[in-house]
Amino acid sequence: MTYERRGSGPVVVLVPGLGATRDFFAPVAAGLGRDHTVVAVDLPGHGATALRDGAEPTLRDAAAGLRAVVEKLGLSDIALVGWSLGATVAWTYLEEYGPQGVRGLVSCEQTPWLLADGGWEYAAFGSLDAAAAKDLLEQVRQDPGGFAENLVRGSFATGSEPDPELADDLVRKARRTAPAALTGLLADVLRQDWRERVGALGVPTLLVHGARSGVYPPEVGTWLAKTVPGSRLELLEHSGHLCFLEEPDRFCAAVRGFLASTRNDTASARHDTASARQSTPSSRHDTNGR
Repeated sequence: MTYERRGSGPVVVLVPGLGATRDFFAPVAAGLGRDHTVVAVDLPGHGATALRDGAEPTLRDAAAGLRAVVEKLGLSDIALVGWSLGATVAWTYLEEYGPQGVRGLVSCEQTPWLLADGGWEYAAFGSLDAAAAKDLLEQVRQDPGGFAENLVRGSFATGSEPDPELADDLVRKARRTAPAALTGLLADVLRQDWRERVGALGVPTLLVHGARSGVYPPEVGTWLAKTVPGSRLELLEHSGHLCFLEEPDRFCAAVRGFLASTRNDTASARHDTASARQSTPSSRHDTNGR
C-alpha cells in the first residue's frame, strides 16, 4: 500500500474508506501533522496503490497491507483512524494482529453490520437489505465510476450544498478507483457482521459520527458507545458521512483530545507498573526472610 508521511510526534495512521484516497484526509493530515506523525495510506486499488494481478481485494488484504506499512516504517504506539470502510479495515487489523503497538482507535462513520435484517436498525442508508445489496453490487459492476460518484456526492450532510469545487475534486479521485477494488471490498464488508466482535478489540476507542449522515443512521454511534467498553462518542451536529471534511477543526480537536487522554492513560499504566516492580524485591525479602 502506498502512503504519505508528514510531521513528528505521536503516530496517527489514517485509513480512508471505499472509493476514497488518502488525499480525502488532507485537512486532517495538515491539522494533526502540526504535533503528530501522520501516515495516510491508500487502500488496494485506490489512489496510487495498484491491485495485485487485478484480483478483488478483501478486508484482510487491506489489513495486511496496512500491517506492512506499519512494519516497514517501524511504527509503534500508533493510533488508527479509520473512516467508513476504513474503520472496518482498522477493526480487521486489530482482530488479525492484536492490540499490541496500538494505543487507540478512532472509528469514524461506520456501522458493524450493513444489512437491515432481524430488526437491525443501523444498516447502510438505514434500510439496505440482502436483495438491495445484491442489486447494489450489480450496479457497481455495471458502472463503477457512477457508483463512486454517487457515493461521494451522497456523503455530504443531508440538506447541505457542498462546495462544488471540493465535491468535483473528490469525485475525480473516487472515479479512478479500480473497479475490482470497489466490488471486492464492498462485497466483503457486506458479509461482515461485527456486532458481537467490535466490543472485543481491546483498545481505547473514540467514535465519531455525523448527525446529518445519509449513509449510516447517526444513532449507530450511540449503539457502538454502549457496546465498545470504555469508548466515547463525538457527534458532529453539522456533518454527514464526510464529517472529517465538513467539520475538520472540530474533528481534529476531538481526535487530539482523545489521543492526549490515551497518552495520559499509558503514562499512568507505566507508572503503576514501575511502582509494582519496585515493590516486588521487598515482598520477596519478606517472604523469604532474607
